[in-house]
Amino acid sequence: MSAEQATSVSKGVFAFKGKCKRVNEDDYVCDSKDRGRKARMTLYREIWEDLHTQIEILRSDLNCQIFDDLIAFVSGCHRHRDSPGDRSAQLLGEIPAAVLVTGVNTPDHDVMFANLESMLKSQVSPLVARVGAQDNCRISALLSDIVAQLMNVTLTSEEREDDEHDAGDLLPGEKSTAVSSSPIKLKVAPVRKRALNLTTLVKWYKKKFGAGSPCKSRSAPCSPRKRLKLEETGEANAEQLKATTNGSGVDKKPLVIIVFEDVENVNPAVFQDFISLCCSYLPSLPIVLILGIATAVTAIHQILPSAITSLLCMERFQAPPASRYLSHLMDKIVMVPDVAVKLGPKVFHFLLDTFLYHDFSILNFITAFQFCMSEHFLSNPLSVLCCGGEEVDYVTSQLSQAQLEDLRKLASFKSFVESCPPNVQSKLWSDNAVTRKYLSSALTELHQHHANLFPALRFLHCLSSALPKHPLGKQFRELYSLCLTTDVCESDSYKQAVTFLRLMSLDDLSKALAAACQALEEPSQSNEHLRPLFEEVERFVYRLGHLDEEEEQEEEKDMQQDANGVPLERILPQRTKLHELKEKLQSMSSKRRKSPYEKLREEILESLQSHLRRLITCPLTLPLHEALYFNDLAAVKEQLKAAPRCSTQRALTLPGRYLNCACCHGNEHSILPSMPDICIVYKLHLECGTLVNLYDWLQAFVTIITAAGDKGGKSKKKPQKPSTELRARFIRAVSELQFLGFIKSTRRKTDHVTRLTW
Repeated sequence: MSAEQATSVSKGVFAFKGKCKRVNEDDYVCDSKDRGRKARMTLYREIWEDLHTQIEILRSDLNCQIFDDLIAFVSGCHRHRDSPGDRSAQLLGEIPAAVLVTGVNTPDHDVMFANLESMLKSQVSPLVARVGAQDNCRISALLSDIVAQLMNVTLTSEEREDDEHDAGDLLPGEKSTAVSSSPIKLKVAPVRKRALNLTTLVKWYKKKFGAGSPCKSRSAPCSPRKRLKLEETGEANAEQLKATTNGSGVDKKPLVIIVFEDVENVNPAVFQDFISLCCSYLPSLPIVLILGIATAVTAIHQILPSAITSLLCMERFQAPPASRYLSHLMDKIVMVPDVAVKLGPKVFHFLLDTFLYHDFSILNFITAFQFCMSEHFLSNPLSVLCCGGEEVDYVTSQLSQAQLEDLRKLASFKSFVESCPPNVQSKLWSDNAVTRKYLSSALTELHQHHANLFPALRFLHCLSSALPKHPLGKQFRELYSLCLTTDVCESDSYKQAVTFLRLMSLDDLSKALAAACQALEEPSQSNEHLRPLFEEVERFVYRLGHLDEEEEQEEEKDMQQDANGVPLERILPQRTKLHELKEKLQSMSSKRRKSPYEKLREEILESLQSHLRRLITCPLTLPLHEALYFNDLAAVKEQLKAAPRCSTQRALTLPGRYLNCACCHGNEHSILPSMPDICIVYKLHLECGTLVNLYDWLQAFVTIITAAGDKGGKSKKKPQKPSTELRARFIRAVSELQFLGFIKSTRRKTDHVTRLTW
């Protein structure tokens, strides 16, 4: 049927399928006239692939310990099930339950439980079911979903819609009265949703993994187990049985593991019924529960009564906090000299504040960091310089004239040129060869500065981490954030840290220097700029450990002075006045002889400060830092900071920008007949006050719509009555505005609506 024939909506809904068009990235990125865009996007993909691999390795390493503990706990559950001599665990009637405290970073839970499910299936048992919070509306739906996952049965959307009298709600021993009235008999009976309950699971489990259950009741003796024949089970079941056998070759039935992602959002009544049913089927099914908790274990006791919690044998497992993961991520990915793309101070603080004060989500932080990288490579033509130090000469030699002109527009380049002699300034502005040579040397210096900066900052962090009040911060990211904003060695926090270091005892200073020396040992082997600091710190650590030798040298020095007949200052002169005597006594009381440790401590601090001032400077003060640092906070906020109201208003005001339609392009105040109806209605209501007259609103809408068909611009004295189609379009647009929250109905006047936004 053609589009012209489908005029009545009441007669049916017709779908007009057009040609499938693939999304072309050229339509959504910057101007195609930029020839270096493809090269920059290729460089971005290479860098991000390497970073993504490191992130996945870091994530697996961080969750490795908690997953190993969980797998060890689950593997040890029901270990006495097949031994007829020890049945004390089954007689208790408790379901083994692992309570996993995941934390409040809910966006990351899906990935965590997906990895846990795959590890459980590969290492413990193939029978694993994962339940989300949205699957807990009724007990029948919950059981159907769990049994379908365990039996590998796919349910349709119609089968997932439960009725109140579903057979899934039946207790063990009850029979369903539903009888199929279909006269057609199939060779293989289809697995209907009404059959997906725990009774069906028990029958399927016995048939697949063993003929007899260990016991039919809690006190009844066990029947002897029967081995399955590989010829009957087939190759697939044979592999599954091999995977579930112990080292002695005796068959071991696989566990039935049920994972609840978020117990706190489960319907308490449904969860209580489910635990009661599982406990009644525990002699037939080796059920193990894994319960995800976002806050604390006490949430389970708030959800379940004591009669139900007594049926669970719970053990607590604490997942690593998201803040620790963030520290590892930033130490390995963000705050390292190897990654060429760096975050500027504004973007760095924004991403950090969003994580700490908003969502606590590592996935969102990684996504934001990826967006910052892609935006940097798309918007900055000089991002092609984000390469390794060994590729600087080749990349600078391939720069075009347009890229060199963009380079000369940088603020850091202009400030550098102004500090050069006049003859050099003219060459830097006009001679491309001189500009390329300077660019190569400046980028090499910037990379070398990064190689010196991060180890020196870690050295300073190790020294100051044990100080009281933590003047330079507890985390390394706080010190790095300070370095991005100001000169660390001139800040008040640094001066306060030096003051505390001057008060440290011998043991504390020795430990701090030894820990800082270990942090500096590996980078100093490949960096000659760090080697003098490392060697000097090693000598200071040795001298602090052999302080007795320092005291002996001091005593010998004093004895030599006495033996040489050096005249000593007289405390009391022979003839003096009273005020002169008072001044003499005050000056001599202020001069106190320092101990060898105090002198050595002063020497250590002076030496360290000279090295740190040389190595630690703000990288944003160096030339050409704009090529490596992304600091466009406005672009990041526009894409990442959720502002649905502003985005909706912008879309209704400028529809051509979002629809990519030439006929809808216009400024914020223009109203075109080709615009969508809701945009026209929205712009018209902006011209009204608090109350909007519906009749006047409709007439204005009709006037704009019919203006395109009015040839010659002839106006009529009496406006015609709007057609049914125009009134329907207007009502639909007004309803959409009310749904979006721009207007609401009012009782003050029947033919008016109230405007809600300004």
